[in-house]
Amino acid sequence: MPTPGTRAKVLLLAVGAGWIAMLGACGHLQLPPEATADRPARVDTLPLLAEYDDPAWLLSQGVPLRRDWLREGRTRIDGGEMFILPHVLTTLPYKNVQETQAWVEQVNSEYGPSPRWQYRPERRLGHYKCMSVSASTILDWFALERGEALPGFRSWLNGTGERGFDHRVVDAIYYQRAASNAYRGYALLTTHLDPVEQTPIPYSMEAFARIITMASEPGVPRERVIEAADVSLTGITHRARAADFLDVPYHVVFRYTPSTQVARDPEPYNRMLVEALEQHGPVYAGIRLRFASSGGIVAEHDIARLAIPNVSGHGVVIVGYVRQAGRTYFVYRETFGDFDDEFVDGGPAYRVYPVHGFNEAYSFHR
Repeated sequence: MPTPGTRAKVLLLAVGAGWIAMLGACGHLQLPPEATADRPARVDTLPLLAEYDDPAWLLSQGVPLRRDWLREGRTRIDGGEMFILPHVLTTLPYKNVQETQAWVEQVNSEYGPSPRWQYRPERRLGHYKCMSVSASTILDWFALERGEALPGFRSWLNGTGERGFDHRVVDAIYYQRAASNAYRGYALLTTHLDPVEQTPIPYSMEAFARIITMASEPGVPRERVIEAADVSLTGITHRARAADFLDVPYHVVFRYTPSTQVARDPEPYNRMLVEALEQHGPVYAGIRLRFASSGGIVAEHDIARLAIPNVSGHGVVIVGYVRQAGRTYFVYRETFGDFDDEFVDGGPAYRVYPVHGFNEAYSFHR
């Protein structure tokens, strides 16, 4: 039995490690390399998922899902049903934040960022751009739902050709508003910088939701051209039309409810997310930053199940859900590695998590 003093030391270690994990959350650094509890057997159908209180949910940010297990629409599965929004598996582009050494060197040579970009060979320690990439994925989905063709662009994160709305525009607007006295709530983390770009880290998901719905702000004509300078690449200005953003407001599905409360009574939160998905489309959501994300320091202690309050460690897009054995789980789109499983150089395109894994969630509708 740990003494009170020991427990206090463990808690302090957990808090410190948890903040470190938050800073690496977009790169999923907190998953211990030897962890295997979140790697389901490779089978042809969706496996039986763990119960809500299974320790498997504490080891990472959700269980990886093979893409061939997923189907758009409503599908019957053993023990329940699966619902995945249209476009998700067919026309919605996957945007990848994986950088390469060659691209980092090209950026330094061609654009001369100050400070210079750094290639980080450590396991999955790349750009912390999950929230802006997920925000741009929301914009892509609604454009497809309106029947619009998606543009192409060269990714500023890895140099590859990609489709959809350039997330770098979203980032630039966030930094611009963070520097303006006219806006509030555009928080930047300055005590730890983006590992590649050495810039402060934007981390307010609700502020990103405001940018997603910029066209709904009073006095913003749809033809207006929005310009924002890149915070890292000197001389680069990003442009977009107001019409590229949503002209509907965002709605808070839930926000900062203690994970213990959600775990005790998940059904009200399950219903809110299911309703948002079925009636309004994808949900912009933040993953909770748990003490267990320290990589096992407190994994066997009750503290492991607790979350650091009011801080989301990772930004994702919830695109569907699975009902299985009387429980509901939510499927979300990842941003680092378009694979089916965990690898040194990347990770799965889709994961699944119980509702208690989410810290905040926003939907978009009138």
